[in-house]
Amino acid sequence: MADDLSKDVQLLESDLVAVRRDLHRHPELGYAEVRTSQLVAERLRALGLSVRTGVAGTGVIADLEGERPGRTVLLRADMDALPVEEQSGHGFPSETRGVMHACGHDAHVSALLGAATLLSARRGRFAGRVRFVFQPAEELSGGALGMIEAGALDGVDQALGAHVISPLPFGVVATRTGPFFAGYDAFEIAVVGKAGHGGLPHMSVDPIYAAAQVVTALQSIVAREVKPGEPLVVSISAISGGNAANVVVERVTLQGTVRWFSRESREHALERVQAIASGVCSALRAGCEFKVVSTSPVTTNAAAPVDLITAAARATGRADVMDPGPLTVSEDFSEFTDRVPGCLFTVGAGGPTAAPHHHHAFDLDERAIGLIAEIFTRATLSALRPE
Repeated sequence: MADDLSKDVQLLESDLVAVRRDLHRHPELGYAEVRTSQLVAERLRALGLSVRTGVAGTGVIADLEGERPGRTVLLRADMDALPVEEQSGHGFPSETRGVMHACGHDAHVSALLGAATLLSARRGRFAGRVRFVFQPAEELSGGALGMIEAGALDGVDQALGAHVISPLPFGVVATRTGPFFAGYDAFEIAVVGKAGHGGLPHMSVDPIYAAAQVVTALQSIVAREVKPGEPLVVSISAISGGNAANVVVERVTLQGTVRWFSRESREHALERVQAIASGVCSALRAGCEFKVVSTSPVTTNAAAPVDLITAAARATGRADVMDPGPLTVSEDFSEFTDRVPGCLFTVGAGGPTAAPHHHHAFDLDERAIGLIAEIFTRATLSALRPE
């Protein structure tokens, strides 16, 4: 039989879906989440919460006080979209050309607003404080650290975060104690050649040709330098340079990432990316400039918060919990779990045939929104139960 919380979630779900669809139609990139943060702040103030805006640029923090003093639990949602042109085919597509919520952050914002609504109605049932953190720029791997530097973690005892996950169906919650999401470094390689005429290649140094060899050579790091089975990913995901068929351009930029679970793997991979790129470019008469743009640690979950989320998920009556093992995706929620005990959990919102995250056809099972809100609420009430 459904308890009062489950019933309230059911009553709230249509509103949360409407909020998610509104946000989906109006996506905003990292540090540009102006409309999103305004919507969040208005909703939180309407609940009577103390709201702080403009945190780390466009972030929002709101505190909800319980009936008496106690511990502080932080609940976090990320707000930013991706530079992806939507081709999902559903009835509420992005109205901003070239920008799309292709990772589910619109659902995260809606779910955390739902948790704020549910917990505000139950402030007499807990002792302590709930801190709601709406974070910018997760996709840029910098927003969490900015929020922390602005005081988001001050006085916090425990941090909880959620992410929808496309490959798993609704009703499956995935999390684990220990390393869960990979550490992350984004890097850039500039290949510098000598500009010239496309018909006279001997009078120039072609950075496009050199860049192509760099992309191929970098795959040797995982294929030939890492013990089989060790989780490490090196990807080049963007190449820019040139705009005419008959011009040898002077400069090409490669952008990529390294995903890792140990500092040793990280240091080896980054050193080898730079060395291989430099060596290949030198052999082909081109210059090479390498830099790390951003980094985030491994997302490591603590045992007690994982147990809290596991119990809360099962108490909903519509979810089971699994350990998927370490995943080579990344999340800058790791900055929170690097400093206080915390748990990042994922909620199934797709299935084996669903489009993957960051894909132009990404969509999600919207039932996951209410489920996240309910898990957040149950876990928080349990963590802050009056003694």
